[in-house]
Amino acid sequence: AGAPKPVLLDCRNDYESDAGTFAGAQALNTKVFSDSWDRLEEMLVDTPKDTPILSFCTGGIRCVKTNAFLKQRLGFTNVGRLEHGIIGYERWLSSQEA
Repeated sequence: AGAPKPVLLDCRNDYESDAGTFAGAQALNTKVFSDSWDRLEEMLVDTPKDTPILSFCTGGIRCVKTNAFLKQRLGFTNVGRLEHGIIGYERWLSSQEA
C-alpha cells in the first residue's frame, strides 16, 4: 500500500495561521496554545502511529512541546519539526539569496 502520507501541522494559534501558512498544512485552529492537546487528540485519532508528522510554529518552542506530546502521550513514532520555526526558515531563505 506504500508509506502513509505525511501530516504537516501548523502549531500556531488561529490568528497566526490565518495570516498565512504552508501549502498542505493542517492548522490546529486554537485561540491559545494550551488548547492544542485536545485538538491534537481529535485531529489524529484515526492516524496510524507510524505516520510521519511534521510540525512548525513561529520560533520553534511550540513545535518541541507539540512533538513531545505526540510521542509521549499519543504514541507517534515518526515525528519531526521545522527547526527554529518560520523565523529560522526566513533566516535561511535570506541567507540563500545573499
